Amino acid sequence: MRPAEVLLSDLGITSPADIDVDAIARCVGAEVDYRTLVGCEAQIVGYRDRAVIYVERKASKTRRRFSVGHELGHWHHHRGQSFVCRPDDIGRPVDEASRNAERLADAYSADLLLPPYIIGPLIERLSPLNLHSIRELAGEFGASVTSTAIRTMRMTKEPVILVAHNLLGRKWQWPSLKAAGLRVRDDVDPRSSAISAIATNALTNERKEPASYWFDRRHVEQFDVRVQSMTTSEGESLSLIRITELGLIEIYG
Repeated sequence: MRPAEVLLSDLGITSPADIDVDAIARCVGAEVDYRTLVGCEAQIVGYRDRAVIYVERKASKTRRRFSVGHELGHWHHHRGQSFVCRPDDIGRPVDEASRNAERLADAYSADLLLPPYIIGPLIERLSPLNLHSIRELAGEFGASVTSTAIRTMRMTKEPVILVAHNLLGRKWQWPSLKAAGLRVRDDVDPRSSAISAIATNALTNERKEPASYWFDRRHVEQFDVRVQSMTTSEGESLSLIRITELGLIEIYG
């Protein structure tokens, strides 16, 4: 088990309903204070074995929870150091100097909110695996759909790919282990579910689409995939591509 999981296990937490980040913080000597912050989204101030975590109170509930977990990650990994975390530092660090520290804190937060030993059996039972079921799972854990979907990609045994787009093209992709060799095309096809989600600001129904909408490989049009897309709070599309024809992986993966 990783550090956040060990903490939850030591506290006897076996259900997502019991993951109270404020109470968990108190158990490790930190108090959480939600207030209006200027120039940052969260910060931690510690001295010896006590700390105060300040979190932007106007952020969404899932964002506040992740921020608390992020600062607890700093408290665990970087005790004795001070961190003032901007929005770009939490969930998507971009500054090279702080990238490693912020990624460690992000990983700790993800393990705290979506602990593999609790969510793993639930992911195995997701049937069907789609954005509807992932969104329900996210609500159960009080986490964002994106972070829950990424956790699902890391643990599922199905051949699926999670990909984010804006109107300019692909932002990032996260394949499951069985689809790790496939790379989604850089641009975004105007006929795809990704564009439909951005245009309607809604969760689309899963539908069959030509694989050529998503992959730029010779003769890939002979295959189809199943796709469902939704919009995120950043106005991007989040798409789940299910590989239903394993020949796609055998030839191109």
